[in-house]
Amino acid sequence: MRRGLSQFTDGAKRIRRIETLPVDLFYAIGLPPEKAIKYFKSKGYTFSWDWWDTWQEAHAKAFTVAKAMRMDVLQDIRNMVQKSLDEGIAFQQFKKELEPKLKAKGWWGRQIIGDETGDAEVQLGSPHRLKTIYQTNLQTAYNAGRYIEQMDNVDNRPYWQYVAVMDSRTRPAHKILHGKVFRYDDPFWNTHYPPLGFRCRCRVRALSDKKLKDSGFTLESSKGKLSEQEVLVSKKTGELRPVTVYRDPLTGEKIAPDAGWNYNPGKEWGRWDKNGLLPDCPGGFSFMRFSEGRCIKIIKGQKTWKDYGSPDLRHVPDNKRIVSPEPLKAAQTHKEAIAIMLSALELKNKPYRIIETPKEQVILRAELIPHLVENRLDMRERYANFIIPTLTNPYEIYLTEYKDGFRERYIGLFTGKNNLLVIVRLNKDGSLLWNVMQGNDRSMNKQRIGTLLYGK
Repeated sequence: MRRGLSQFTDGAKRIRRIETLPVDLFYAIGLPPEKAIKYFKSKGYTFSWDWWDTWQEAHAKAFTVAKAMRMDVLQDIRNMVQKSLDEGIAFQQFKKELEPKLKAKGWWGRQIIGDETGDAEVQLGSPHRLKTIYQTNLQTAYNAGRYIEQMDNVDNRPYWQYVAVMDSRTRPAHKILHGKVFRYDDPFWNTHYPPLGFRCRCRVRALSDKKLKDSGFTLESSKGKLSEQEVLVSKKTGELRPVTVYRDPLTGEKIAPDAGWNYNPGKEWGRWDKNGLLPDCPGGFSFMRFSEGRCIKIIKGQKTWKDYGSPDLRHVPDNKRIVSPEPLKAAQTHKEAIAIMLSALELKNKPYRIIETPKEQVILRAELIPHLVENRLDMRERYANFIIPTLTNPYEIYLTEYKDGFRERYIGLFTGKNNLLVIVRLNKDGSLLWNVMQGNDRSMNKQRIGTLLYGK
């Protein structure tokens, strides 16, 4: 344990003092942090060659490791990070279990790899990289979980204090921020909620009004102290990216997160439907009862199909529709529903399946299927064979704004007596949740809301 500093003001002299803090924050958690675990579990996958390919907020959506371009390698690394969170294992155990797996698959050491620019020597797996992956993911998950918990308690503790680990390894800029207090809704926290870079060990603690007054802390505001500047992210290409700079009024120092860390992981995660429990509010034509959670309403006033000059669905010919498959028989048990879904989505004995849509790659993950059919009242498995055709051959794709953020709606228009419209929501964690609606073409027009991303 290391003695920290708490702050008070005495004329021009400023001394800081914060109660005893552990040097390594992860080991202070004790039991597995529930929201940190949920944060990490919510992530999908993405591939990136350079660390800046997956930029800032996108890291809250997807797990990636630079130059890990094979799904099996990416999954091995992700699984070990998840195990570290779930079981609280130390880095040495993380390294001991993961290193031989990566070596066996050839993702280790410096290798000559060619691309469109020619051959180059690149670093794949190494003890140093494993330590960075371990620390970065655990610390980000931990702080994202803390952010959600602190936001849930802002009525009681509305003041947040930046806390650095004050030792020889702490960055000078982070030492300057140590002890500063801002309201939870100050723009400072949009970009300076830790971690502020790789291997950052800082955290935030929440204070009540009484604690703020009794401790003598100074409540500050970032108004007029935030600006933007560009920083270099690639010496090879000279590419620049923006970061937000905070000017400290006491020292005059300008403090910015490292490139790629100019965002708040917990805030970005909290905006999204993280686990598929927050479906569309059901309309008059919905088969789904959605009894598993509260519904999230669509923001009014968005564009509709009429604003884009798209045709009325009543006038869409069959040659622009998908031939409707027959709905499947409803399962009698949860286990049977899982089997039906895995079969229809071609996920039997597969951990994942990559689908090419007209707009992007989508990863169907077998591990999420049990959750999708967990509520037996919905009987989602009945329409499992509508999902792949909707993803690969949608009639339209809209980006629709909800009260809790944006979601993509893949609309599949089918022929036949069923006259079904399938709206597939791609959650930002890579999971899928869909709504099957029945009605005439006129009623289906009401579902075509948002920014049109794709249309036939």
